[in-house]
Formats: sequence, C-alpha cells, structure tokens
Amino acid sequence: MAKNWTAEEEEHIRNNFPAQTYGELAEHFSVTTKAMESKIRRMGLKKQAILAEAIRPPEPAPVVQYEKPTVPKEPTPEPIESIHKLERRIEVYEETKKERTVRLEKTRDAAEVEKARREESRKQAPVAQALKTFEAGVKKLNAGKNSEAAKDFQALLDGPPTDMGLVLRARQYLSATISAEPLEPTLKTAEEMYNHGVVLFNNGDVEGALKILGVAAKQAPKDDRIMYVRALALGVSGDEEGATEQLQAAININETNRVYAHNDPDFAPLHGNPRFQELTEPQGEDDID
Repeated sequence: MAKNWTAEEEEHIRNNFPAQTYGELAEHFSVTTKAMESKIRRMGLKKQAILAEAIRPPEPAPVVQYEKPTVPKEPTPEPIESIHKLERRIEVYEETKKERTVRLEKTRDAAEVEKARREESRKQAPVAQALKTFEAGVKKLNAGKNSEAAKDFQALLDGPPTDMGLVLRARQYLSATISAEPLEPTLKTAEEMYNHGVVLFNNGDVEGALKILGVAAKQAPKDDRIMYVRALALGVSGDEEGATEQLQAAININETNRVYAHNDPDFAPLHGNPRFQELTEPQGEDDID
C-alpha cells in the first residue's frame, strides 16, 4: 500500500537529502529504498544539482569604473593688445612767466655761489702752501736741523703775506732756530783755542778747526802742538803743501812729532806725498815706529 507523505516528512527529506543516502532516509521513514528513490524523484530533487549549487563560486564583485579626475583648465587670458597700438598721450607742460622767472633766479643764485666758492679756493691755495712750508720747518726744527728749518721759516717771511697769524708764528720759530744754534765758547788763551780746535777737528769740522787754530797760532807762534793739529787739518782738507809746512815747523820745534806723524792714521791723506814721507822717515835708533 502506498505511503501518504506529510508536509513535515517532505521537509525532512529536503533538508537531509544532500547529506544522507537513500537507504538512510528509507530506514528513517520505514519504507523501502526503492520507494524512497521514487519519492525523491517525484519531489524533483537531484543530489548533483544541489552539490553544484553548494560549491558554486561566488560571483565576482562588480567592477566599479571611476572616472579620472580632471583639472579644470584655467581660462585663457585675452591677448594684450600691442603697446604700439595703444593710444599715446603726451602732455606738454606750459611754464608760466612767473615760474620761468623764479627758475632763472635760482640758476643765477647757484652760479653766484659757485663763483664765490672758486674765488675762496684760489685765495686759500697760497695759505695752504704756506702752511705746508711751516709744518716742514717745524719738523726739521724738532729733528735738530736748525739751519734747514730756518730756511723754511725765512721763506715764509720773504714771500707775499698770506695769513698774519702764520707769519708771526714763523718769525717766532725763526728766532728759536737762531737761539738753538750752539754758541761758540768764549776763548781767550791759546791753550783754550788749541783744545777747542782739537774738538772741532775730531767732530769733523775741519774748517772751524783751522779757523780757531789760526787765531791760536798768532797768540802762540812757537807752540808745536798747534802746528801739528793744523798740519792734520790741512792734510784732510787737501792742502798738502800747507800741511807739510806746518808739520816741518812742528818737527823743528819738537822732534817727537816726526814719530807721531809717522804712526798717526789721521795723516793717511799724505801717505803718498814725497815730502811727508821724507819728514816722517825715522832718523835714528831712538825713533819708535
């Protein structure tokens, strides 16, 4: 006798059909396997279709198409019209008569100022030169060059007057150079003159030495020391004849002067003079070289 299937039984079949065999389902409902297969066919169930549905891969996600963002284009500026095509406007300023008068007066005043400046500059040029000369004289005076400084100060006094203050100062400094000159000592005796003459000769003042020794020789014509130093000074000055004459006179008074002259290096200018060689030649064993 055929089995009447309830809705619950059919639902059970649908839920368990994929996992259970026909035999297991038939045993559950107490029917034959053949009857179970027939029921399943009538219900339209197919195990292969259910399995295929179960293992079907998921459908791919739909591809979303994105539009590439576009940068809005800047509006193209309107072309600038060539400057040569622009209308040129030149405004000509008309100077009024009053303005022209003022402008000319300013120009004339500026010219007068420049003229005065140039005249003042020309006046100051001699003063500047005089000041330069004065400063040079002061430097020489401070350096002990009194005679050279005196020339600068005298030049200021001899020149055309420039600045009265500068002239007065030049006169004062000129007096200072004169007062700063070493004064010749007051010499009275031939001995004092002889000693001073030796000092002058040793200091290189040959002319001064000859001058003072000449005065001393007049006071002491027989002083061989004065003659000897005069011979030295004359030899250095280049007067070989006068030098040998004075040396001869000194030797005549004191024979020792021959030895002194032979060994004195200050007579070097006369070493080539035959007369000097004759005068200084040793005369005997007592002469000492």
